[in-house]
Amino acid sequence: MMFLVRAARRLVRRADARMRRFAADARASVAVEMAFVLPIFATMAFLTWDAGTVYTQYNRSTSNLYSLGDIIATRTSDLTCDQLDSIAELVYDSYAYGNWARRTGSGMDFDRNGALDFRFRITMVRAETRPNGSVRGLIEWEYVRAGRSARDPGNYIRIPDEMQIDGMRFVIVDGFIFLAPTFNYLGIFDMDPDRGGSEGRFDLEQFFPLRFVPNIALVEEPGDLFDDKCKG
Repeated sequence: MMFLVRAARRLVRRADARMRRFAADARASVAVEMAFVLPIFATMAFLTWDAGTVYTQYNRSTSNLYSLGDIIATRTSDLTCDQLDSIAELVYDSYAYGNWARRTGSGMDFDRNGALDFRFRITMVRAETRPNGSVRGLIEWEYVRAGRSARDPGNYIRIPDEMQIDGMRFVIVDGFIFLAPTFNYLGIFDMDPDRGGSEGRFDLEQFFPLRFVPNIALVEEPGDLFDDKCKG
């Protein structure tokens, strides 16, 4: 009887020792695995967050750019160059101060040529049927903040089929925005708008038919005359 008791105790002690060794080995294995897995999960989480911020900022940027067309298309009176300057600067301020993806070197300046990462052209166009039967867009006035001169009124441009309604006036807003991931601040990606490259650049174009009046003209006033960025 005592033999069986001693044998049972030995078995229990051996089993306990094995369980302790297994637990120690398991903890070591888990520690090693976590050392590999945690950085991977942390990187994936950061990349997901970063992609989300860039996507959100893209939506915000396009909304700001397109708001230029909305503001003009809903007016009921003519415009001056000074008024267009005020509209452009208001929209730019909203864009610049809410943009997480801006590179520090982009600066906050919005001069005659626009900002490095926020440049655009606003064109008032009237669809006109030409003698050959084709419909083209006649430029009536143009306002540019994109490092170039405004095109002269009276020039014809191509317009999409859906806008080819003779006599209809609409606003065209086209330009580009610049977005970069957070890694850009670490110098991993060299997405710098000052270089004039296309990395991180998104070209945009949208058409805005006039909503309440048949025409919104661009007029001159004393001290507020047309120039190379604002032609009517």
